[in-house]
Amino acid sequence: MFSAYINVYAIVIVPCIAYLVYQRYFHPLACYPGPFWASITDLWQVYQFWTLRQPYTLTELHERYGSFVRYGPDKLSITAEEVVPLVYQKGGRLMPKTEFYDAYGANIPNVFGMRDENAHSTRRRLMAHSFSIATVKGMEQYLDTNIAIMRQKIAKYASEQQAFDLCQVLHYYTIDVLGELAFGQSFHAQINDDEKSVPPVVEHSWLAAITGAWPMMTAILKRWLPFIPQPGLQKLFRGRADCAKLAARNVQRNLGEQRVTEQAYEKAPPSQERRDIITSLIKATDPQTGKHLAQKDLESEAFGFIIAGTHTTSATTSLLFYHLLHAPEILQRCIAEVDHNLGPLASDKPAYSMNEVESSLPYLKLCVRENFRITPVFTMPLARRVTSPEGIIVAGRHIKQGTSVAVCNHAFHHNADIWGASHNHFDPSRWDVPEINQRARYLMHFGLGGRQCLGKTVALTNIYKVMSTLLREFDFQLADPIEQEKVSKGEFVGKLPELDSVGISNLRQPLWVTARSKD
Repeated sequence: MFSAYINVYAIVIVPCIAYLVYQRYFHPLACYPGPFWASITDLWQVYQFWTLRQPYTLTELHERYGSFVRYGPDKLSITAEEVVPLVYQKGGRLMPKTEFYDAYGANIPNVFGMRDENAHSTRRRLMAHSFSIATVKGMEQYLDTNIAIMRQKIAKYASEQQAFDLCQVLHYYTIDVLGELAFGQSFHAQINDDEKSVPPVVEHSWLAAITGAWPMMTAILKRWLPFIPQPGLQKLFRGRADCAKLAARNVQRNLGEQRVTEQAYEKAPPSQERRDIITSLIKATDPQTGKHLAQKDLESEAFGFIIAGTHTTSATTSLLFYHLLHAPEILQRCIAEVDHNLGPLASDKPAYSMNEVESSLPYLKLCVRENFRITPVFTMPLARRVTSPEGIIVAGRHIKQGTSVAVCNHAFHHNADIWGASHNHFDPSRWDVPEINQRARYLMHFGLGGRQCLGKTVALTNIYKVMSTLLREFDFQLADPIEQEKVSKGEFVGKLPELDSVGISNLRQPLWVTARSKD
């Protein structure tokens, strides 16, 4: 019996002790500070995503330890200023995405989850035109149609003097715009006052972040977790499956319509063809090979549209409204700029055009930028693997080959050494300081370099059009009198809103407001 205990000790306990000693004292990252559990297991990061606190915990750790934090056995989170251009702009093929991204797609990765740099470059080149400014302008009428519906909803709330959740209104609008722009038809969330036509994408992002944070087990978890009969877990996987089915259904419908259109075109060319992103992708050919995207690849990209397009833009716009409503002087300056620089809207002009808002609202654009800085929605650590044999040097520190390095937007955007002691203040005027303004190129709300989000133009267009139109047509106020009083006393200055993150952040609570029509 005694010899059996000795064997167990030798086989199990000794290797565990050796692993712990190596990770804590001899690993190349042992010299970097961070939580004890993070240094020995990726389960620490899994827990952070599970509790919806991952980016905010990292921010607190950077405030405590400085620019370098070890947040996993082989992972460094860095907020030094020079890391951004080095890793995300100059890194290129020598700094590929890590295994974390394998959790964000099905068996066929889309352009977001692709880790093969050659495959990503090919796919991005093929998709680029579908997201160009010219393409988005060609679809602007569909944005205007849905803005008109949103205006009617808010006008109804205003006439009835009814408080409403502005986050929900913006979310439903974004869902319908996604349907129009991506698939050529609205999901009618605004009209039905219901988002059931689109599966719960936040849950998918949450599930992906949790499983991706444990790369050693990602493939196993993706395969076997769906069979665990736990109701909450089953709901997450049903939501993911429903998203995939919705993507496949829309691709198949558009493929069928495209074939019909081509047959009709042979008889009589149409005067104007309906534009949408998935149809543009169906038609797209690789300039080098002349090949089209296969149906399975189209479905994978459509899945990505649904995941990315139904939350990030609405969350960003909601956060911008939150900051403006809690900073009345800044809000009034935005309203004055819209009223002064843009003419009145009319029944045949439900929203301002892209050209108008791009050229006429410099202060509002600074507010949008400050919103991206202070409360970035895309908050998952953008992990890249150091593959160069000589490693990299960041802020005088040598980081060896094989290390996973990442910048968490929220932590980077709240580095006091970069943004000053007032980094928690929503202050658009900070961008008037030349030294700060130059750092705008380091903001990564859409990513940077060759991995920058293809939907950037669509998102910014949406934000500018929605903000300018709603500020022109309505006076918004916080619905809670107590909250209004706190705002008047300046109690929200330098105080961030309560946020949750599934890798993508959002306000924890609804944004209850009242509105008054200006007509």
